[in-house]
Amino acid sequence: MRGIGFISFLLVMLFQPLFGLCAEDAAPKVASQEIRVVLDPAMHELRGVTVLTLAGVAKQASLALAPAARIESVRDAGGVKVPWRFDSGSLTLDLAGRAATVTVSWRVSFHDEVSRNQAAEDPSYGVNASIGEEGTFLGGGALWYPVPEQVPQSRTVQVEAPAGIEAVTFGARLSRETSGGVTRSVWREARPVGILSLCAGPYLVEEREVAGIKLYSYLSRDNAALAPRYLDAVARYLPMYQELFGPYPFEKYAVVENFFPTGYGFPSFTLLGGSVIRLPFIVDTSLPHEIAHSWWGNGVDVDASEGNWCEGLVTYLADYLLKERRSEAEGSDYRRQLLIDYASLVTPQNDFPLTSFASRSDPASRAIGYGKGAMVFHMTRRHIGDEAFFAGLRQVARERMYRDASWSDLLRAFSERSGADLSGFRTWLTRPGGPRLALADVTLRRDGKGWRVNGVVRQSAPFFAVELPLRIESAGGATTEVVRIDAREETPFMLTSATAPGRLLLDPAADLFRILAQDEIPATVNSVKGSTRLMGVVARDCRARPETFRTFLASLSQGTAPIVGEDALKPTEAAGRDLVICGVPADRSLIPAGAELPTTTGEGEGAADSLLFQVLMRAAPEKGAVALFLPGSERAALQYAPKVTHYGKYGSLYFAGGVNRRKGTTAAAGGGAVVRFQSQNNP
Repeated sequence: MRGIGFISFLLVMLFQPLFGLCAEDAAPKVASQEIRVVLDPAMHELRGVTVLTLAGVAKQASLALAPAARIESVRDAGGVKVPWRFDSGSLTLDLAGRAATVTVSWRVSFHDEVSRNQAAEDPSYGVNASIGEEGTFLGGGALWYPVPEQVPQSRTVQVEAPAGIEAVTFGARLSRETSGGVTRSVWREARPVGILSLCAGPYLVEEREVAGIKLYSYLSRDNAALAPRYLDAVARYLPMYQELFGPYPFEKYAVVENFFPTGYGFPSFTLLGGSVIRLPFIVDTSLPHEIAHSWWGNGVDVDASEGNWCEGLVTYLADYLLKERRSEAEGSDYRRQLLIDYASLVTPQNDFPLTSFASRSDPASRAIGYGKGAMVFHMTRRHIGDEAFFAGLRQVARERMYRDASWSDLLRAFSERSGADLSGFRTWLTRPGGPRLALADVTLRRDGKGWRVNGVVRQSAPFFAVELPLRIESAGGATTEVVRIDAREETPFMLTSATAPGRLLLDPAADLFRILAQDEIPATVNSVKGSTRLMGVVARDCRARPETFRTFLASLSQGTAPIVGEDALKPTEAAGRDLVICGVPADRSLIPAGAELPTTTGEGEGAADSLLFQVLMRAAPEKGAVALFLPGSERAALQYAPKVTHYGKYGSLYFAGGVNRRKGTTAAAGGGAVVRFQSQNNP
C-alpha cells in the first residue's frame, strides 16, 4: 500500500510482504488461494473461509493472521481435521505430508476508532482495520485473512455484505450482484502481489473502459456526482504513464472513497477520504501520484535493503513532472520548494541517508525520502538526458515487474541506457545532507568588448563534488554555465558575458540538491515545524485555551515545546529560541524589527470566526522565526488551527468562513546565492 498525506498528499505505508522474505526455500509454495469473507458491519465482524492449494506435499505450513482472530476449523481436502497451533498471530498447520489442499475457517472483529487529533504525517489516522456502518477498511498490515509465507501464484476473493455495501480489493472484478439481502462481488488477480487490503461501503458504482483497462469509481451518494471527473482523469493519466513506463500492470483501476481522510494507493485502486475527494485540486495532484504508484511501489516493489526509492521517484514523476509540463517556471518553483522544505525541516539531529529511508513518519523524513529523493532523480535525468532516463525506467519495469527493485537496479538501468558511469551518484544515496554553497570574492572586469566575472564557490564541510549551474543575467539576456565544483572548501571559477552583467546567480533554477543558507529560506510554517528550539508564548490577549494552543503546537510537530506566559518570559529565553506567540505581545521587542504587525481590523480578522497565522524572521545577529497565532475565538482556534500544518510552504495564512481566504510567502533575500553588480561600467 502506498500513501499520500492530506493536502500535500504524499503519506506512505509501505506495501510489502511481511512474511517469507528470507524463507522462500523452507516455505511451501502456494499454487492458489481462495478467500471468502462475510462482513457484518453492525457487529464489526468478519467471518471467513480460505482454501489454500499447495504446490506439492509439505510437512508444515505457516500463516499470519490477526492475533485477535478465532480459528473455527482447519480441514484437508477430504474434510479431515488438520492439527494446528495459533499463537501471537502465527497459525501453524501440521500437514504431515498428507494434503495439498487445506481449508481454514476463522472470524475476527475490527473496530479501530478514527483519531480526530492525528499528527499530519500519519496516513492511517490510527486505523489499521475497521468494520462498521460508516465503512470498512482492512489494511494488509491488519492480517484480516490467513496470509501464507509466500504470495500465492493465483488468488481469488469473494466478499459478501448487507445489500448495498459494495466491496473492493485487488484484481479484476469477475462478478457483482445483489440478491436475498446480500451484495456479493468476486475478484481475481492474474499476478498477485503483496498482502491484500479490502474496502467496503455504501457506494454508488460507475464504470468505463480505456485501452482495454476497466475503470471504476466507488463513491458515496454525497460524492457520486464527482465520478465522471475522476474517471476522465484516470483515462488521461493511464495512457500518459503507459507511454513513459510501459504497460499498466494490473487488471483495473478504481477510485474508491474512504470514510476517513486517507490518500492510499493499492495495486489497482486508490482510496481517498470523502473530504479529500471533494478538494478540487486532488484530481490533478494526488490522483496521478497514486496512479504512478501502480508501476512504482505496487507493480515493482521496493527492495528495502537499500532504502525506499519509490516515494522520491513517484513524487518526481507525478507531483513534479506535471508542473514541469505546464511550464518551466512551475517546475523550477517546485524544485526550489523541495530545497526550502529540506532546509527548514531537516537538522543534523534528524537527518539520515536515502538508503535508510523506509517511510515518512514526520516532516523531516518526508523532506528526505520524498524531496531529496525526487531531486536525486532530477539530477540523474539532467545528467543522462530524457531519452535514457525514461528508457531506464521502462527497462526496470520490464525486468522487475511483480518483483522488487533497489536503487542499484535503477542506477544500473540508467547506466545501461545512457552509457554513463553513475557510480558517483551513490554519494547522494549513502551520505546524509548535501553541499552548502555560496558565492564569494566575486569581481567584474571589462575584457575587451565583453566582461569577465571571477570568483570562488565556497563550500562548508562536509564537502561534495557537484556540477553547479551559474547564471549571468544582463540586459542582453541570461547565460548559464555548469561549473565543476570540487569536494573542497573553495573552487575558483571564471565566466564571460558579451554585455555588462546585472546579477550572478548560483543554481538559479534549483537543479541541484543542496542545503540552502538561512537567508535563502523564506519564513514559513515549515520554519516552525522544523525548529529545534521552539517556545510557545501566551500573550494577554490570546483567545485560545492553553490546551488548544498546546494541541496546535503538537500539530506542528512541536508537542514537547515549552509554553510560558508573556509576563514570565525572560529576555534571554526569547533571544535564544524560535517563538510561536498566541496573541499580539505587549512587548513589541519580541516582534522582528521593522516587521508590520498584523491588523485586527478589515477583512474580518477581528471577527470571532477567523484565524491569522503569520511567520516572521528575525534579522542577524538574533536570527530565528517568530510566528503570531491569532485566533478570533476559542471556536475559531479549534476549527482552523489543525489546518495550518498543511500549508507548510506559506508564511501568512488567514482563515474565515470555514476556508482559507488568503495565503502568501515573503521572498527570501537570496544571500550568498546572488551577487548584484552595482555598476555596469567597472574599469
